[in-house]
Amino acid sequence: MLSGPPAPGSDRPAVIRSRGGGAGGNVAVHLAALGVPVVLAGCVGDDPAGAALVADLATAGVGLAVRTVPGAASGTVVSLVEPGGQRSMLADRGANLELRADDVPVPAPGGHLHLSGYTLLDERPRAAGLAALAAARVAGCTVSLDPASTGPLSSYGVDRWLADTAGADLLLPNADEARLLTGCTDVADAARALARRHPAVAVTLGADGALWASAGALVHRPAHPADVVDTTGAGDAFTAGLLSVWLAEADGDPATALDAGLARAAAVVGRPGAR
Repeated sequence: MLSGPPAPGSDRPAVIRSRGGGAGGNVAVHLAALGVPVVLAGCVGDDPAGAALVADLATAGVGLAVRTVPGAASGTVVSLVEPGGQRSMLADRGANLELRADDVPVPAPGGHLHLSGYTLLDERPRAAGLAALAAARVAGCTVSLDPASTGPLSSYGVDRWLADTAGADLLLPNADEARLLTGCTDVADAARALARRHPAVAVTLGADGALWASAGALVHRPAHPADVVDTTGAGDAFTAGLLSVWLAEADGDPATALDAGLARAAAVVGRPGAR
């Protein structure tokens, strides 16, 4: 965490800590904490960081389908957090890029698959992501997706990503991702446009809360009060909170699902780290 804005060419005092992270891992840990059985599929390197990450996930109650990749370093993300909580990320995906289709367990019939959009944004793990989506459809599972990040999403190609993810039941973008995926300037228009492609869409709006869009419905809920320290992982926390309600009652009240996600996000932004 920086004591002020970055100081190019000079020094800036900071508090530096190492904690578990990663979009899929964050969602899994939050779901486990909320009492939702969850299995995380992924890869780590054969290094101390990988062993520590696996141990942390197991301690958190997450079921693991994690392969150790010989000779690879575990993925690492540096999150630069400025005063006020805004963060910028520097990502070295490491062993995450080695994910293979056979690393992902075949989902149980009628279960649920949540796929981090990062899986699709690089050619190496993309095949695993597409295979997981296809297997989930065959098994009659519901599917949720987060688009991950506007930068790599733009590089990958919006049309390509929309084609890859056309069968998802629930899309979870933030406001910028929703605008990018639709070309709409107004986030409510973007949410409605995405809801014409997917049965349900939940758009996070930062301090403005979140929107739910589905056929004939547009629901807004305000953010829960929080003293913002670090926004790292807020979207992942929102995803887990919302899923914990939506999976229990997919036809339930969207406001209840949004509030569950916003409550989890508010708890996360009030302290350092993604979990």
